[in-house]
Amino acid sequence: MMKGRRKNGFTMAELLIVVAIVGVLVAISIPIFTSHIEKVKETHDIAIMRQAASAAIDLYYAGITDKVSANAVGLNWDGSSSANAYGTYDPRTGKFYMYRWDLPEGSRKYGKGTKKDGGMTFVRGNDNGAYVSTLDYTDAVVMVSIYVKDNPAHVDVYWKENNYTSLGKDQYIGGYEGSRNKPKYCMRITLN
Repeated sequence: MMKGRRKNGFTMAELLIVVAIVGVLVAISIPIFTSHIEKVKETHDIAIMRQAASAAIDLYYAGITDKVSANAVGLNWDGSSSANAYGTYDPRTGKFYMYRWDLPEGSRKYGKGTKKDGGMTFVRGNDNGAYVSTLDYTDAVVMVSIYVKDNPAHVDVYWKENNYTSLGKDQYIGGYEGSRNKPKYCMRITLN
């Protein structure tokens, strides 16, 4: 009875065609998938900038006006003509620290965006932009400056490399604009 039945299966050519189709689909989907992953990383970084800006604005309206009030909330004070409170933001706790090396061990490098362009850009209060998707933020932390005596008062939020022990690595992500103390890329929020 079994002699007349023929076993049906896939031929080698059919299997090779299926493997080739699957290979093409995978090759097409990998760049799309990695682009989406990079976009998520960049969105994470921008969300931290907004979070830090919100916390800094709250501090401004709470009354940061001098060294004592700045130090009480974990910020440094620069008493120059543009008097400002500044420090490093910890997104895990929402607190500020005077120095990057004061951050808890798990919060010393929280930037996620890499040089791979995920397509996210963020422009806020700065002609150069606040976040550039082609820069590397993986070894960086968010810094905040609250300029309480400028007219108008404002908050600047920017990324700075956290490798403070190596000469030449203590710099803003994207470099400086004009002077050593001004980041090229930052989010600026005007107050009042």
